Amino acid sequence: MNIRRQMRLLVLLLTVFVGGEALVAQSDTVKVDTATQHDVTREINTTVRWKPEMKFSGGAAYSNLMAAPATLGATVGGAQDIGYARQMIDQGIVPNFIDFSPEGLYSEHDIPTPETDCDAKLCLSLGYGFAPAADTKQPALFLHLGMTSGIKPEEFRRPNLQLALVIDKSGSMKGQSMESVKTALRSLLEKLGPEDVISLVAFNNESELLLAPTAIKNKKTILAAIDALRADGGTNIEAGLLTGFSELDRLQSRDGYQKRVMLFTDARPNAGRTDSGSFRALTELYAEKDIGLTVFGVGLNFGQELVYHISQLRAGNFFFLETQEKIANVFEEEFDYLVTPVVYDLRVNIKTSEGTKLVAVYGLPTWKPGDRDAQLRVPTVFFSSNRGAIVLRYERDDDSPLAFKRGDLLADGSLSYTDIDGTPYTSRTTLRHEAKTTLKPGVQFYTHEGMRIAVSLTNVYFGLRDGCKLFSEGKKKDALDAIARAKALVDLENMTLFDAGLKEEVELLEKLAENVEQSTTLPKDDSFDPEKMRPGTR
Repeated sequence: MNIRRQMRLLVLLLTVFVGGEALVAQSDTVKVDTATQHDVTREINTTVRWKPEMKFSGGAAYSNLMAAPATLGATVGGAQDIGYARQMIDQGIVPNFIDFSPEGLYSEHDIPTPETDCDAKLCLSLGYGFAPAADTKQPALFLHLGMTSGIKPEEFRRPNLQLALVIDKSGSMKGQSMESVKTALRSLLEKLGPEDVISLVAFNNESELLLAPTAIKNKKTILAAIDALRADGGTNIEAGLLTGFSELDRLQSRDGYQKRVMLFTDARPNAGRTDSGSFRALTELYAEKDIGLTVFGVGLNFGQELVYHISQLRAGNFFFLETQEKIANVFEEEFDYLVTPVVYDLRVNIKTSEGTKLVAVYGLPTWKPGDRDAQLRVPTVFFSSNRGAIVLRYERDDDSPLAFKRGDLLADGSLSYTDIDGTPYTSRTTLRHEAKTTLKPGVQFYTHEGMRIAVSLTNVYFGLRDGCKLFSEGKKKDALDAIARAKALVDLENMTLFDAGLKEEVELLEKLAENVEQSTTLPKDDSFDPEKMRPGTR
């Protein structure tokens, strides 16, 4: 018996031991009825479409043993990692529970969609899983809104760029933070060509234009300006951003070019305006002028909350550069994708089925709780080497057990979006449980391998969130229990998945538990309201 069969048998035995069933759809078809309305004459599948029918092959998902996807992925804008929290946990600190987000966690992983074939610029598809949630220990229905692209990496070409690099050179950037920024800037320059245009802005108490917008020709001059940066003074992010945006706004728009400000900072403003509302208003103003914003964060005292707000806008995204390896990955592997939006203003409306309630949406911070139906708005979808995800969680609307039988309606939804050329599209879809297995307590069911990964990552998030939150409330034992529950569920799933990424997340949970066990001080108290910051993460 080979190792895979041994491990799958062990999972089966463990599942039977705890009195449940662990199932992955085998030969059943998950039925999706689609009706598409065209706002334009060209076919919708040239840009974005729902998958019209999703069939799932059986077997476990050995994602890290499989070949990389042949086409590009796609991910929502905003946070693209949980690097800040990882850095703190690695250094023995228990982070604040608002220092990471589910969308950042999802974006670090490639989450397969129900079907791998996609012949469109962007494909959206629905899958679902029925599994226990680590926070409540009760079964929940998880819907996976997956995103992928039909464009092959070798066919992809990013647009030419008009960039403003805005660099924080304040005193708080001394030491490793400034060195990390310089390393990142050198790597970035290697990705730019003679058709790209760059301007260089540095700021502390005030902003300074080091290099007016110019085509990339003499990189030595630019490198010399970068090497000469020295950290001192206050942090006036407002002044730096305003200079960067203004320089790009003065440039004439050109076909085949995109404008983008790239801000490198520890996000601890202490001069000029310092509130997130002012920064949001500024970035929103220029987002309406089609100038995007990418924020690269550095430093152990990074102001995560500020960047989180301003990266949620149209054409905005955010990365944290915690290691040299991360810098290399972002600028060598992901740079061309992170500057290339796929579509804007993606809106997905999904009606909640009878007898259930929408508990939360993970991976989309713009969702507001309280509505019966899911009304999701994604300001921007970007290309990525990973396939991103949004996860919706449903439970019963009363005290009866959650259950679904064959033919039950799970989702009835519509979507609309705007292509980057301004063209609008709409379509509709419904999703029913067509597998033979009745979903009920004690049963685990996944329509596809990515669904199992998405649920596991969501449980990782629950362990991180609840562990940190309970610790901040002085409930150390409860914090350790929350982390242990998440770890146990993810460990069990990964005995089937053999996923290297999930293994790293289990190790992160283990390290967090170690930090909680050994810590005697509470994490820093932030002055902003976390419920307003992440309203959609229960």
